[in-house]
Amino acid sequence: MRYYNIPIFLPELACPYRCVYCNQFSITGKQHFVDSEDVKHIIDRHLSTFVEDERFVEVAFFGGNFTGLPESMQDKYLEAVQPYLDAGLVDGLRCSTRPDYISSQRVRTLKHYGMLNIELGAQTTDDEVLRLCGRGHTFKDIEEASAMILAENVTLGLQMMLGLPGDTFEKDMNTASDIVRLGASETRIYPCVVVKDTVLEQMYLDGRYVPLTLQEAVGQTATLLSYFDDNSVKVLRMGLHASEELDGAALVAGPYHHNFAEMVHGELWARRLNNIKEDTEHLIIKVPSAQLNHAIGWKAANKEMLQQRYKKVVFKTDDTLQNDSFVVEKKPDVVIIADARMPVEARRKLKTMGEVLWMKGGKEAYKSISGHPDIFFFCKDERNCKTVIYAPNAPSHIVQTLDKFKVSLKKGDKPVGKKYPYTALYNAVGIGDTLIHNTRYSDASLLTFGREICVNQGYTRCNLLALNDKAFITSDKGIQKKLEEYGCDVLYIAPEQIRLEGHDHGFFPGCCGLTGNKVVVCGSTKNIPEKKDLDAFLQKYGMSMVELYEGELIDVGSIFFIS
Repeated sequence: MRYYNIPIFLPELACPYRCVYCNQFSITGKQHFVDSEDVKHIIDRHLSTFVEDERFVEVAFFGGNFTGLPESMQDKYLEAVQPYLDAGLVDGLRCSTRPDYISSQRVRTLKHYGMLNIELGAQTTDDEVLRLCGRGHTFKDIEEASAMILAENVTLGLQMMLGLPGDTFEKDMNTASDIVRLGASETRIYPCVVVKDTVLEQMYLDGRYVPLTLQEAVGQTATLLSYFDDNSVKVLRMGLHASEELDGAALVAGPYHHNFAEMVHGELWARRLNNIKEDTEHLIIKVPSAQLNHAIGWKAANKEMLQQRYKKVVFKTDDTLQNDSFVVEKKPDVVIIADARMPVEARRKLKTMGEVLWMKGGKEAYKSISGHPDIFFFCKDERNCKTVIYAPNAPSHIVQTLDKFKVSLKKGDKPVGKKYPYTALYNAVGIGDTLIHNTRYSDASLLTFGREICVNQGYTRCNLLALNDKAFITSDKGIQKKLEEYGCDVLYIAPEQIRLEGHDHGFFPGCCGLTGNKVVVCGSTKNIPEKKDLDAFLQKYGMSMVELYEGELIDVGSIFFIS
């Protein structure tokens, strides 16, 4: 159901008082006297633009003191709308008026003519502020008028203003509380502005009145909006209607802005989003589609606020969410490539460390290594890997996902084959400016480093874990000897204690992955003979160990963590 409001502005009519802030011509931007024929033309013009069949149309008499008009004039306006009500083109009426111009009899008459809603310009419920503003009525008048309207089962609206002379935000909150207590279903929140040719203008020029800043008005209105939402009072409008007069010379000072309501909604979202405390660099926030612009904020203020704490902030829509609710999805700082055949407990724990891309194995290589990441992928500088070279026959779903995550990808020259050495084309270690591999077998795409250290072992990555460019762990004596010749510190862990299905044993580095200052191991190291040496070696180089499960060490063809 689409809701339409057809506004009929009646400036200055029947208002016997001139409040200190009021120059009605400037506020409404209307000066033409409206007669009953004008009402018909206005209605016809609006109806011609409505396209939805499912709609609710209301004619609204705004801008003046409607019930202060002579009753005969009121009736002419109301009668002008009756044919549209009878034809079903208009569903009801509403009007705004003063609290001291209401009687039970008049409310009954208005209801007879189809008046569904009556809004009272309460502005404040504080008697002292009412007096200082020259309103000409008291809080008691507001109470009595509200009761008369509700007694006839007409919907009550109570409008309020912020920043009036003598006002404080505490008084405004008391007004909001009174609006709820008096039974209003609707409200409007207007910040007070200084308009030319008003008493308030002179008070401002004399220094006796200081208007709210735009930021203050937005913040206070946001608090009020939240309060009214919590108490089921519908806020119909926030901020003054735009007009040529206020856009021009009529505005002297104060919080007037075309996008005031948008700013208020953005401020409420800023308060919600500011509570996000996620340990991540990339933040994804899902919000209802109707709230997307509010969540991002006026001029993307909320997004910019979050970008002070997160490298990347993305807003997405999710219409399963209700109203102002949102969910935060943490985009993983790393994408992980791992063999899907590792134990279930290890899989579960690994999934808590990032988004895992599982390799299930295929016919490209022999079965025991067909799901090993280090057979199809080469990852440079594994502790903070950002560059990946992949075999042309690497699993396409993994390559596509890496590309989606903006990983720096390079396609290798040769596909992985079914037999050695064609299974070892990419099984190398790249650290800094050094490539360590049996370079006789290296795919040409790997041979771009400044320095190459050629070892006899073609399955180099299976056998070598680089903590840095001078510290390594290996399960191959030949690799150990070669790197020590280059002045490297190398810890040897015997391979016989490592399980690899279909083989006598695997290799310890094949159990491992590197991410930051962590060595992630598929299995427990508590029973290996080199346990003390391993712990001391890791401590020496500022590393810690994460064991994915309590069972035996399994060579899973390395675990690649990619930034």
